[in-house]
Amino acid sequence: MGSIETIAGYEVSESIAQSVHYKVRKESFFLNTENHEHFLKHGWCKITNVITPEEIKSFLDTFNYITNIEGFHMENQFLNTGCLHNPEIREKTSEVINKNWQTILPRIFDMNKVSGHTGGSFAVKPAHEDSELPVHQDSSFIDEELNYSLFVWVPFCDVNETNGAISVLSGSHLWGNTQRGFSVPWNLQKHSNILNQYMQPVYTNAGDVLIFDPALVHSSEPNLSNETRHAITITAVKHNPDLIYYYRDENTPADVVERFAVSDEFFRIYDFASKPDEKVWKKTVIPYKSFDITESELIGLIEKYTPAL
Repeated sequence: MGSIETIAGYEVSESIAQSVHYKVRKESFFLNTENHEHFLKHGWCKITNVITPEEIKSFLDTFNYITNIEGFHMENQFLNTGCLHNPEIREKTSEVINKNWQTILPRIFDMNKVSGHTGGSFAVKPAHEDSELPVHQDSSFIDEELNYSLFVWVPFCDVNETNGAISVLSGSHLWGNTQRGFSVPWNLQKHSNILNQYMQPVYTNAGDVLIFDPALVHSSEPNLSNETRHAITITAVKHNPDLIYYYRDENTPADVVERFAVSDEFFRIYDFASKPDEKVWKKTVIPYKSFDITESELIGLIEKYTPAL
């Protein structure tokens, strides 16, 4: 089928334009039209000179503080502090994010539409060859058949080919793998070798932000410099979202997934390993969309959705 519209010089085919995953992302949260068009096309965009040195210092001071809280530990691997079990770590992280997102996000988004939710986390890459972050998609925390969300990734230093820049697979945010969670198997993992062939790095400077869709396939190389690479992620989502958490374990029937209705508090106190308490968070059992696709099906998605191909 022919194209039915053009976004930033990119002809969008009718099959893509009619997909629910494209349609929900057509509503712009951005102040700048070009930023939204780049996001819609690629699943990410970089905006320069957004964050002040004072804000970076505020984030770094909080990180240094939480390193002294019981339960904090960092070895040679990449660390997402949201996966640490002590809720005080996540609470302190949420405090500094809530302090700063109210001034940072209005520089990027239409605040009549957007607010910060679920806190965020520090993304720390120690200077070690084992600090690579393998290719993956992040957990979904809203129903992505109805809305979309964004991560605002704030590096504290210049990030380049040496210290572990994020790499992206443009267009993968539109593939439709919507039921993602820490306990939900990522069925694309078996295709990591293929995915890695299509990843492209995005370099940033301190003060820049990288904004990306949680559904975007991404990764990062190891930090081979002499210093730790620090960053923090802030969540941006449409006002008053219905927050959810997908869960599966060995007792979950193969054709369903459990979906819990949660709140901001959930992301501050939950350990992301145990099953959510059904007495606190309402559970619904829904059909499971496993996204267990073949190699040829994956290559078809890449060829269809990657703008550069």
